[in-house]
Amino acid sequence: MHCSATNIDPVRNTIHSNQPMFKGILLYLFLLLCACIPFHTAAQNAPPSVQITNVILDEGSAMITVEYDLIDPTNDLCTVMFSASQNNSETFLADVTTVTGAIGNNIAPASGLSISWNYTGIPSLGSVIVKVVAYDDNTPDIQEMVDQVTEQIIQDRLGYIAIPRNHVADPDGLQAVRDSIWNTFSMPGFQRSSIAVPFGAAQADNVVGRKPGCVNEASTFIVDAHYDAVANVPGADDNATGVVATMSIARILSQYNFKNSLRFLGFSFEEQGLIGSQHYVLNSIPAWEQINGVLNMEMIGFYSDEPNSQEVPQGFNILFPDATTAIEANENRGDFLTVVGNVASQALINSYLTASSTYVSALRTIALAAPGNSEIVPDLRRSDHAVFWDSGRQALMLTDGSNFRNPNYHTVNDAIATIDIPFLTNCTKATLAAAALLAEPINAGMDTASLPGFTRLPERYEPSPLNAVVAPNPAHDMITVQLPDHNGKQIFAELVGLSGKTVYRNTFQSTIGNGIFTFSVEDLPTGSYLLKLSIGTRTTTLKVEVN
Repeated sequence: MHCSATNIDPVRNTIHSNQPMFKGILLYLFLLLCACIPFHTAAQNAPPSVQITNVILDEGSAMITVEYDLIDPTNDLCTVMFSASQNNSETFLADVTTVTGAIGNNIAPASGLSISWNYTGIPSLGSVIVKVVAYDDNTPDIQEMVDQVTEQIIQDRLGYIAIPRNHVADPDGLQAVRDSIWNTFSMPGFQRSSIAVPFGAAQADNVVGRKPGCVNEASTFIVDAHYDAVANVPGADDNATGVVATMSIARILSQYNFKNSLRFLGFSFEEQGLIGSQHYVLNSIPAWEQINGVLNMEMIGFYSDEPNSQEVPQGFNILFPDATTAIEANENRGDFLTVVGNVASQALINSYLTASSTYVSALRTIALAAPGNSEIVPDLRRSDHAVFWDSGRQALMLTDGSNFRNPNYHTVNDAIATIDIPFLTNCTKATLAAAALLAEPINAGMDTASLPGFTRLPERYEPSPLNAVVAPNPAHDMITVQLPDHNGKQIFAELVGLSGKTVYRNTFQSTIGNGIFTFSVEDLPTGSYLLKLSIGTRTTTLKVEVN
C-alpha cells in the first residue's frame, strides 16, 4: 500500500559513458586481487581490540576498576569509551559519568590500562555488566557495504517472501515470512524480539532486530517494511520487495559497528490500516530511545522506462511543481525511486539523497516534502511512515509509486516475474547506504565483563535465541517444554491466545541442565496459542495447538 512522489530537490540521474577496453581489463585484475584479500581488510584497517583482564570491586569506596589491554594493528591512537548495563546487556545506559583513567580520546595502545568508576547510587550492583569500546579514525567504507548487495541475492530471497501471506486467507504464509524475518535477525551482535499485535480475533507479530550503537546507543535509526499482503496474492512488489531489502540490509550491516543504534522492523497488519506500526509507536518504543529517522520501504521493485508509465495523484502538479516538471521532462516514465518525506523530515530527505547519489549513482530519485503530515495529500500517507510523522518523528517512504505506476497493485499479477531486479537491487543499496551514513560506521573493538566474580562474556553479549522443544503438540491435557541449553536461571513462560489475551503465566526455577517443565492446558478452549519463553534476555516464541 502506498503512492507516488514529488520533488523539492532536482532529479538525480547519472549516465555512465563507455570506458576503453583496457580500463575494463585493469578493473577486472583489480577485483581479482581484492578477492584474495580478507573481507574486512580489503578496504579498511583492522579494528582495534580490547581485552578486559581484571575487574576489581571495592565496595567500601563504591569503586569498580576495570583493567584492560588495548591493541591496534597499526598502533593508532584510539577513542576509548566505558559503559555499563543494569539489564543483562539489553542496553548499556547506566550512569557512568564518574569515570576516570585511560578513557577518552588519544589513548595509545598498551597493556595494563585501567578505568575506575564510582558507582555510588547504582542499585543491584551484582547484575552490572561493564563494557569497554575502542575505535580509531579509520572509518569503515560504506561503498564496501553497498557492493555486498547483489542482484542474485535479491532474486533468491524474493522467492521466499513473495508468497500469499494474509492473516485470514493465508495465515501459514504469513507465519512463514514472519519466521524468515525472525531467523534473519539472529545474526551475531543483534538483539531481536517479537511483539504480538492483536487485531480483532486475529494476531500477528511485529518482528524487531536491533544493532546497538557503540557511542550513542539511545540515538536510533529505523529501517522497516510491512510483511503482510492482501488476501490471495503473492504480493511481490507489495511488499515482498521492502521485506527482502530490509533483511538484506540487516544481514550486511550486522558485520559492522556504528556510533548510533539501528532497528530493523517487519510490521504486521499494514494492509488493515497501519495497525502494526501504530501498535509499535504507541506501545513498544522504550522511553530512553530517541528515534532520529525512519526509512520505510514500501513497494520498491516496479520499474518502467516506457513513456506515460508514471501517473501522479490529483493536485500533484500544484503542490509539487518541481517534481511534476522533472517527471514530465522525462515523458512520465516510471524509472525512479520516490523519496517521500514531510517538511519536518527535510534533513532526512537530504541525507538519503546524499547517500543515494554518492554510493548508487545509477539510481534515479525524485524527492518531495509534503506539507504538515500530508493530510492534504492522503495518498502520501499510505504506509507505516505516516505513523511516525504523526508522533513527531522524521520518516521517509521509499516507493516506486504503488498503483500510480504498477498496474498489478493488489492483484494476482503482483508476482516475481513483474519485478525489476536491477531496480530493486539499487533501491536496496541506496537505503543501506543511507542507514549506514546515518548510523555512522566506526572501526571499533570491544569487550564486556560481568560482576561479581569477574565473569567474561562472549563476544555476542546481546540476547541470543532460545532452543526449545514442546511436546506433545497438539496437546490435550499437559504440555512438556524442554530447553536443551538451559543455564540454570529462571524460566519465564507465557501462553497467549490469538486474541492477544494471556491465558497462562508462570516462572520456573530449575537446576543447571534440567530445563524441563510441564503445565496443564486441559481447561483451555481448542485452538492455536503462542508460547513465549524467556531466560534472561534470551527469548523464543512457539506456536502451540490445543485440542
